[in-house]
Amino acid sequence: MFGLGESTYSSRKFIDLIFTASSKWANWDPPKQIKVGDYGTIQRKTGEFEKEGNIYEDDAMADIVADHPPQIASKDTVFEISSNNVRRVEFGLEPTASIPGVAEASVKGSWQFDTKRGALLVMHEPCNTYIPPKALLKKLLNVPVLKNKYLVTEIFSCPAYSLYLSSGKAEAVSLALLASVPVPTALPVNVGGSIKSSWFNHNTSGLFRCASDEVYSYTPLYALKRIKKPGLLRRDSPLPPAQDDDLWEDATQPWDPLNSDGEEEDFEDEVFDD
Repeated sequence: MFGLGESTYSSRKFIDLIFTASSKWANWDPPKQIKVGDYGTIQRKTGEFEKEGNIYEDDAMADIVADHPPQIASKDTVFEISSNNVRRVEFGLEPTASIPGVAEASVKGSWQFDTKRGALLVMHEPCNTYIPPKALLKKLLNVPVLKNKYLVTEIFSCPAYSLYLSSGKAEAVSLALLASVPVPTALPVNVGGSIKSSWFNHNTSGLFRCASDEVYSYTPLYALKRIKKPGLLRRDSPLPPAQDDDLWEDATQPWDPLNSDGEEEDFEDEVFDD
C-alpha cells in the first residue's frame, strides 16, 4: 500500500473506483483538456484517455457534425461522487470560526473512509456539455477513423475541483472551498488554488489534488462510448431494427479487477483500443 507517495497505478485505481460508482470516467489530471467529440484510446496502465482527434475539428466529418453542435445543460451548484466504501458525515471541524472562511464556504463537507481504498471527486458549479445523443451518433457509425475507438460524448467542466484517493486506512476527511479569505499558514491544513478562492483540506493522508480558477479551466469527469460490436444471431433469426441509442455502448474498464494498489494480474503495458 502507498501512503503519501503516488503509485504507478494510482490514476487507474482512482478512475476505476469513480467509474464503478458513477459509470463516468474520472480525469486524473483535470487541467488536461478533454472536449466533447474527442476520440482515441484508453491507456490500460494508467486508465487515462489518449486523444487522437475530434469529430468537430476533423474536416472529413464537417458535413456530418455541422447540424449537431454540442449541447449545454444547466449547471449544478456542486457535484460529488464517492466510491461505495466512502460515506458523507457531519462536517467535523469545530469550532469553524477558528478557520477563516470555512463557515461561509459555498462547498464543504466531511467524508468517512474505511480501511479499503476509497475515492472522492467534488466539483464546484460543474457545467455539463454533451453530444446530441440520437441522430449524430447514428451518422458516425460508418466513419472509418472511429472504428474501435472511444468517443467522448459528455464532459463535466468546472472552475474548481478536488479529488482524493485514500491511503487505505480509516479516516474522516474534510474539504471546503474558501472564497477570497486566505487560511493562516500556522494552521495545520493544506491549501491550493488561486487568490480568489482556495481549497481547505484536513486529515488527508492519501493522494489529494485540487485547484480553483475564475473560469471553467478543468474537466474532472467525462463519458465515453464506442460503436457496439454486432452480437451473434441464429441463422433463422431476423435482424432487429437498430435504435439510435443501441448502436453505441458505454465504455467499460479495459482491465481485470484491481487490487488496493491498482494492480491487476497478468498485466501487459499496452494501449487498449480493440
